[in-house]
Order: sequence, then structure tokens, then C-alpha cells
Amino acid sequence: MRIRVAAVTHRGLARAHNEDALGWGGWALQGATPATITTEIRVERPTTLVVCDGLGGHAGGATASRLACEFLTAPETVAVSVGAEQTRAIIGALLQRISETLDDLGAQRAELRGMGCTVAGVTVHPDGSALVFNVGDSRAYRLEGRYLAQLTLDHRAAHSNRLQQALGGGRRTLLDPAFFDCRLPSDPGMLLCTDGLDDYAKPEAIERLFAAGAADLPAQLRDLALAGGGGDNVTVLQVMACDGEGDDDG
Repeated sequence: MRIRVAAVTHRGLARAHNEDALGWGGWALQGATPATITTEIRVERPTTLVVCDGLGGHAGGATASRLACEFLTAPETVAVSVGAEQTRAIIGALLQRISETLDDLGAQRAELRGMGCTVAGVTVHPDGSALVFNVGDSRAYRLEGRYLAQLTLDHRAAHSNRLQQALGGGRRTLLDPAFFDCRLPSDPGMLLCTDGLDDYAKPEAIERLFAAGAADLPAQLRDLALAGGGGDNVTVLQVMACDGEGDDDG
């Protein structure tokens, strides 16, 4: 099968640097992307796409989100023949290993102390099945009918923005990632985003653009967050099945 990807990241209006990152295929993109990046990928083996939101100051946060993107999306991460349960186990173990690696790096270098990141991602199999996962408060969405449905769990303390878990962060905790099995939808597909979107754009506005199949949806959602104050870095990645093999059933 083939998938279509469109993505954009922006430092926002209040931050001096962009600590977000997005990636697939073993690479990470950071910094300003004034134009949306678009590509099509032939999925011949399990393929992971992620967005990450860095924590711990500019140097630490940017490094953490970049490393997490690169490690999670490396092409050899999930073998061709594995099923859903094995994929979940592989991704879960990798998230824990990345978290421990970030903690180790933060302990070794003063400028990286406390480095960490949140992550939301999806691993797409050649048959169109998909595993959505997250740690922290980065999110994944799809449409159910014409309504916005969140596929991830926010790991935040009740009535607070304090994260209960993240990759790294210096706490050396045992992670409990959230997972959701589905099929990758066709147009308008699925969204992965950092909290710079949902903290500054109203859910009904996101839903309206998503349901309308808006052209250049990631850029329109970025602009929505900026119009809402743009107080954080914002990253949006849209991914969809583009060869008729998508399915909205969970």
C-alpha cells in the first residue's frame, strides 16, 4: 500500500526556539518549515511516523525530540512479519529504552539535564493496519463520521498541565504508553500533533477543518493555533492511505 504524508512544524509566537520534531524513515525534522512537507511512501514493511515535543530547555528538549524521532522511526524497528501484539510489545520496549537513554544522556551532560519529550506516533503495516501510541500529551486524531475522535490518552495530572509521564525527563520511571489498534483511514486520514495545537485551537475548529477535507490541512491547523495565541511550538502531521486500502473502523 501507499500512504500520503503532509507535515509542518513552527516555533510559535512566544518561543525563541522550536523544540518539537517530526519524522519517519529514521530521520527527524526540526526548526521552521514555512511550507508544508508532503510525500508519498510505499509501505512494504511496518513504517512508523511520529511527532515529539521537547522538554527540559532548548538544548535538552530539542535533542530529546530529535533522538526520539530518529530511534522510533528507524526502518528496521519492526520486522515485516510481526502482528499487532508483537508490534505493541516492540514499540513499548523501544519507548522504554529511549526514555532510559535520554535519562542517561541528561545525567552525563549538564546542558542536557532533565531532557525529555512527549511523543505521539503511528506504525502502519503493509496490510493497512495501524498501531497508534503516545507518551505524554501529544495526540492523535481521526474522524468518526464527521466528529473529531482522540485516539491517544493525555498523561497529565487532573486539572493540571503537569505531565505524569514522558520519555526521559530525569525521573527514570517505568512507562505505561497508551496504544490503539485501527486501520489507517483514507482521506482525510489521521492527525498527529503536539500540544501546541490543541492548547491554542478549539476542538470544534480543528474538527471543522478536518471534516471539510481542507486543502493543506497541517498548515491551516498551524495557522489556527497561531491565531489562538501561538504560545508554544506547534507540529502537525497528517497521514492517510492513498490507494483505497484505508478503513475508518477501529
